[in-house]
Amino acid sequence: MRTRLRSKFSRSHKSSSLAGRSTFILPGASPYLEAGVFAIGLLAIIGLHEFGHKAATVVHGLDASFPYFIPGPPPIGTFGALISLKGPPTNRDQLFDLGLSGPVVGFIVTMVVGTISMLFGPALTPAKLSQLTTWDSTCSTYLQVTSCFSNVSFPAQPLILVLLSNLTGYINPNVIYDQQLFFAAQIGALLTFLNIVPAWQLDGGHISRAVFGPGGHRIATVIGLGLLLISGFWAFAILVLVMMSFTRRGFAGVEPLDDVSPVSNSRKILYLVGIAMLVLTFARSPI
Repeated sequence: MRTRLRSKFSRSHKSSSLAGRSTFILPGASPYLEAGVFAIGLLAIIGLHEFGHKAATVVHGLDASFPYFIPGPPPIGTFGALISLKGPPTNRDQLFDLGLSGPVVGFIVTMVVGTISMLFGPALTPAKLSQLTTWDSTCSTYLQVTSCFSNVSFPAQPLILVLLSNLTGYINPNVIYDQQLFFAAQIGALLTFLNIVPAWQLDGGHISRAVFGPGGHRIATVIGLGLLLISGFWAFAILVLVMMSFTRRGFAGVEPLDDVSPVSNSRKILYLVGIAMLVLTFARSPI
């Protein structure tokens, strides 16, 4: 199993800042450049996720705003982005496409960013290996942990990143992961997972509402909230419950104008894509 340096999602949260850590491990690295690389990777994932939704609205002739990015505190720096739909979808097919389009695009971009971080990081030369060994000794003593290196393994890491790590290991094994891009890929996988959970008016909720109707959507919401609690994302589960309580419709999702005609058979098959993304991006909560 390939190893990597612990990220901000792990126990080294007490150590240096995200950008600053690379300068400690790799002297001469610019913290501004590293922060810029992280920002580009993360904004690409979030932005293209939202433009996936926007593309679906254009294809179906729906009126929607452009994505609005929501600022957030460090280390992530954003709460994501959103688009505003100015009217309900016409039918369940449109609702399904609106829900699935964003996560699919975000998932693909997450894989691209993760693969780049694994293939094009600094080369692990004998001199660099000696330097990292010394650094690991100092770091682990300071943080009072066994090692500041961690395996890219499930369930601590999303299954998709574990699979990519194993695959890229055959192509270019002597590489130190680019920490900024890998962290962006971690967040991308996390956001995809949280969005694709079949609950309420999340993207996964829209998909389930389109496929199963209002009754099935309520059951899916209970299952989705249970999945969030089991995986440790209880704070997000509580947030969803609070938001549900402030809406008149409660458990209900978005209702299309034609809520009688079922989704097409091809979209029922594509529902399996949503389930696959849910499984591949699942990871234990780092907190």
